[in-house]
Amino acid sequence: MIRTLVYSVLEDSAMHEIILNDCEPEIEPAPVPRYRPPTIESLCKQTKFSRKEIQIIYRTFKQCCPNGTIALEQFQEIYSQLFPHGATTKYAEYVFRTFDSDCDRIISFEEFVTGLSVISRGSTDEKLNWIFTLYDIEKRGAIGPSELMKIAQSMYDLMGRNTGPPVTYQHLLEQASTIVQKMDMNKDGVITREEFLEMCSKDESICHSLDSFVTWF
Repeated sequence: MIRTLVYSVLEDSAMHEIILNDCEPEIEPAPVPRYRPPTIESLCKQTKFSRKEIQIIYRTFKQCCPNGTIALEQFQEIYSQLFPHGATTKYAEYVFRTFDSDCDRIISFEEFVTGLSVISRGSTDEKLNWIFTLYDIEKRGAIGPSELMKIAQSMYDLMGRNTGPPVTYQHLLEQASTIVQKMDMNKDGVITREEFLEMCSKDESICHSLDSFVTWF
């Protein structure tokens, strides 16, 4: 243990060594800054919720997150309660990133209610854009087989023992490769947002299969 030496100057200018005890003084943690959301009118314009709905959502949000924001760990804990039999950490992290629009690793109420509006009441294009953002793990504006495999694996992990037969790496790879080949219009090995939206608009079966991602939020 490091011993701290403090010198006190007396009136006669003599220096006296004072040895403090081994315990470090307790330092009070800095208060957590509280987030102040925009006005209700502003949030009504940004979302498809009414004034009353936003007030209800905000009250619930504040009960869970008194300081007005959600950290990644809190978000993962929420998912672990929703899916107690699965491994939720990775999928919760991927969803968290879609809400954390400014990439500061916390979700403000504004980010939360805006994302919730898209998922619950957005148009088909808005929901598809959200799904693309979910898959675009590296935020490079394109999806490759590795991103598809990571999301698919995280979803199987999320469901836990409720999932059917165990999914192998080879099965995921084959699925990812098939999807990329189908949607990669210029054959450069990745799916861009434009390719994703265009292919989904042409193939309703893709839209229906992708709806599961929205309902799993």
